[in-house]
Amino acid sequence: VAGCATALTAARHGIPVTILHAGSYKEDCNSYWAQGGVIYRNYRLKKKEEEGGGEDRVHPNEEDGMSQLVDTPQSLVNDIRIASGYTSPLSRSDPIEECTYSSHLFQNNNHSSSKMGRTCPTSGVHWNEDAAWKLACEGPHRIRQLLLGSKDDGHGETHGCVVPFDRTTLPTSGEDDDNDARVEKDGTEDDVLSLCLEASHAAPRIIHHADCTGKAITESITKAAAEHPLIDFVGDAVVTELIKDDSSGGSSGDNAMVIGANVLDKRTNQSTNYYAVHGVVLASGGLAGIYQHSTNPLGFNALGSSVGLALRLEDQTNNNSRNYNGGGNVITSDLEYVQFHPTSLYLPGEAR
Repeated sequence: VAGCATALTAARHGIPVTILHAGSYKEDCNSYWAQGGVIYRNYRLKKKEEEGGGEDRVHPNEEDGMSQLVDTPQSLVNDIRIASGYTSPLSRSDPIEECTYSSHLFQNNNHSSSKMGRTCPTSGVHWNEDAAWKLACEGPHRIRQLLLGSKDDGHGETHGCVVPFDRTTLPTSGEDDDNDARVEKDGTEDDVLSLCLEASHAAPRIIHHADCTGKAITESITKAAAEHPLIDFVGDAVVTELIKDDSSGGSSGDNAMVIGANVLDKRTNQSTNYYAVHGVVLASGGLAGIYQHSTNPLGFNALGSSVGLALRLEDQTNNNSRNYNGGGNVITSDLEYVQFHPTSLYLPGEAR
């Protein structure tokens, strides 16, 4: 999915792309097996303060001068904070709306705190509030940009990827009952995305396709990429080495540029060099296959090969550097955020 998203973005700017994948099928990736949905945003859920100073009530479609959205970027950030185990309050006191979360909004910076942010004094959990705000502020737009169609104010038709997320029909009594500009209306009903409540989310904001959302997304985005005239797929292709242009970084190779990849064709056992004009992107298809127990099927190509290639390049770069002082150049980072399911069903005599 990451590879196809990158390819479609590059192709939109007129850049031809070759996608190399180790499996025989384009859909052979980690995301294909994901059952749960995708975080979006609930633009309909409103709350209204009760008369008499009572507690707030939630109104899915009620419009009132005192109504306000329940699901905001701040509410998602707070849900992430709670789920992480970080017990201190949010640092940001001024709630912000969807935007490009750039450096001028950062709570943490390189001078005052580490990349991991703050450490919870109670649980010891590392908490980077900026990462959560970036997800909450930019995420819904990225979903519309990549996966949703014009019916949901998305742009998926421009590159041929509109994922068939589940929908529901909400009866209304007028054109403006829910005041939601993102939904087409005919005055009698609203055909809208079905939003579910999952895990530790405080509001129903999860879009899904039954219980096989990953399959729906993977099939939609790979089909869009395969049909694009500027994108080519090469299957059964195992990248064994990244090709560097050492001349770009001097004899030490400190700043050597990656210009291509050596690729082994599993069908012919022949190696070929592929060279890139505009750059090389490593889009790993998951890591589950390197573990003894996995909920993924046997023969699955989620072997973390892209991460392995990056680690090897990182090691080579540091070993060749004249200025290597033990810190070295870091190519991989934040690997602890690669999602995995550490549990599997134990059945005697069968794979877990």
